[in-house]
Amino acid sequence: MKIKKILNQNAVLVEDDREEKVAIGKGVGFDKKRNDLLFSNEVERMFVMEPEGQKKLQSLLNQIDEKFLFAVEDIVDYAETVLMEKLDEHVLIALADHIAFSASNIRNGIIIRNKLLREIEILYSDEFSIAQWAVDYLNKELNIPYTYDEAGYIAIHIHSGRMGNHNNHQSIREVTIISNIIRLVEKELDVDIHSEQMSLNYSRLANHMRLLLQRYYKQQYAVLDDEIVKMVKSKYPESYEVAKKIRVLLIKEYQISTTSEELGYLAIHIERLRLAKQTEEKK
Repeated sequence: MKIKKILNQNAVLVEDDREEKVAIGKGVGFDKKRNDLLFSNEVERMFVMEPEGQKKLQSLLNQIDEKFLFAVEDIVDYAETVLMEKLDEHVLIALADHIAFSASNIRNGIIIRNKLLREIEILYSDEFSIAQWAVDYLNKELNIPYTYDEAGYIAIHIHSGRMGNHNNHQSIREVTIISNIIRLVEKELDVDIHSEQMSLNYSRLANHMRLLLQRYYKQQYAVLDDEIVKMVKSKYPESYEVAKKIRVLLIKEYQISTTSEELGYLAIHIERLRLAKQTEEKK
């Protein structure tokens, strides 16, 4: 393959099989110039990117230490092995940028707590497990004390990579919505929803909310018989009222509408939490 442009000493733009690619490897750009040949055994990772992606990668490589990029390569490889699927190539750029930024914060004594950590752990359990491995790996490989909170951020990047998203906006929005709903339920029921006793029902509610949002985006709504909805409303009035408050939150803050059937399902999950609280209070 022939070098078209030197990005830096560890990255070059090449032409390979009449296609432009970004080749990354330790020293691939060192003492090289345009039209020099580059051999495959010198390349650690190859990316086929549209011009915008090439510009983003070049910009990133000019701003961060390459050690972050190479560390993220290993994380992406590990994630793809565990998940048995390829991640979107843009996750490398976004995640390398993130961990470099986090390292800068750590050096400056700035520790950013992840308020969505528990929801991320529940909603994206596979990605979170990989992210926990990644934090341990980064701590050992880079000798930087990344905190447990970092696993949440890394999990979001991996999830976005699985979905083929070039940014994390959709994933973060989803987790934020669910986190706000969880806080509303905690307040209405006066319960610590993150306690060990509530963990199973909390997990059920969080995952139900994720499915509710996915159904909304796809315009595929839950089906529940009208008589069942009426029964839920009559039998679980307190929980149904909380479900109605969730509907108000969704439409007011996020412009997301919910059907009566969805309210019925929500009320059932909320009732489980309410009963679990009563059981604990009787002990």
